[in-house]
Amino acid sequence: MKYNFLKAVFASLILGMLCACVNEKPYENVANIKTYDLVANKTVAAIAASATSTPTIYTADDIIEGYVTSNDETGNFFTTICMQTLATAGVNPVGFSISADFKSFGHGFTPGRKVYIKLKGLYIARVDGSTKIGGLFNSQIGRIPTADWDKFLFPSSTVIPETSLLTVQTVATLNNDNNLNVLTEIDNVQFADGALGRTLYDVDSGGGATNHTIVGVGTASNSVLRTSSFATLARAAVPVGRGKIRGVLTKFGSTYQFYIRNLEDLKLSNPRTYNFAGTLNEGFQSFATNQRIFPNYLNFTTQGTKDWLVRSGNFLEMSAFGGNVESNKSYFLVPIDMTAANSFTFQIRINFFSNRTGLKVYRTMDYVPGMKISDATLFDISGSFSIPSASTTAFASAGTYTIPTSVTGNGYFVFEYIGTSVTAQQIVTTTVAIDNIVVN
Repeated sequence: MKYNFLKAVFASLILGMLCACVNEKPYENVANIKTYDLVANKTVAAIAASATSTPTIYTADDIIEGYVTSNDETGNFFTTICMQTLATAGVNPVGFSISADFKSFGHGFTPGRKVYIKLKGLYIARVDGSTKIGGLFNSQIGRIPTADWDKFLFPSSTVIPETSLLTVQTVATLNNDNNLNVLTEIDNVQFADGALGRTLYDVDSGGGATNHTIVGVGTASNSVLRTSSFATLARAAVPVGRGKIRGVLTKFGSTYQFYIRNLEDLKLSNPRTYNFAGTLNEGFQSFATNQRIFPNYLNFTTQGTKDWLVRSGNFLEMSAFGGNVESNKSYFLVPIDMTAANSFTFQIRINFFSNRTGLKVYRTMDYVPGMKISDATLFDISGSFSIPSASTTAFASAGTYTIPTSVTGNGYFVFEYIGTSVTAQQIVTTTVAIDNIVVN
């Protein structure tokens, strides 16, 4: 019964994601565009090697060629054409970008097409780890004006399959300058728990774009997927499943940002997987200080930006104090095989008590990753534990909850923390620390 329910929920989520794709055209096939057959006399690698952080005008009559990896058709790459060279035996592709003030896809600059660039009169610089070519604006690389782009950019009739450009990476190896602007696919990944139930662009994040964390399944390796508020895919739901994501890596300052070109780049058709343990002894010894992403536990917020994290000394902690001035509602979920398990216990420590702890503990049997936790049935088991009502000096057992024999199947134990802003009339910024979660 539970298996069929999960299948039905997952199918509905996938259907919703596919429906969001209906209005997405991956790339426009532009008929009757003018193409050119030029000869490149310089390599992109040579141009990249000579580029510095200072924009420099190119004065020689040289031509380079590259293949488009992305454009601005869906609005996610504003006035930017990302390009790369072809990989050869023993030589990795070299990525670069062109800044131009026109709708690139309408003139045939679509992924897979070879394009010639006449460099004379353009500016070149090394910007945030990769080569950028364009005009000059306020002493930085700017856009080639609309009236001038066709003096420098020449689409050819050669269009190759994306698979001929594609580089395969893991999340752990993705964030590298050598991958910038190169068409890349990462496998066995999923969006972090905190992204579930949100849209690709989420206004809660503020600004003109949203960063969602993507993680390698079974690892703590992660990267950032960024979506512009102007993109046609901005309001699409974050996919729940795991699988592959295809896109183009960029960089802003020291922050790597992975962009998709369209919704078809999200190939996350496999269900998320967790280990529903019948026994567990979690002391957080294997996790790094400040780690927030866990291979087998769910950690997300529904209000504010703070979530549970591992502190030095290897324990789990949450507090509404510090950082952004905001109220918080954060969840840490432990998947458990309730049929095999008999009891659940943990240790607790309270610091900086303010009015109340803010902690509740639940069990749930119908929560599915990706659904709003407010839609799940949360059975409050807080009364089974002794949760301090004042600051304590050391970890102590919170007591033991005995799982009823009538509760069977896969479910979750849930730690819920609710805290207030420091400006609230009744401040709740208590620091709650959890350690040694044991299930027998």
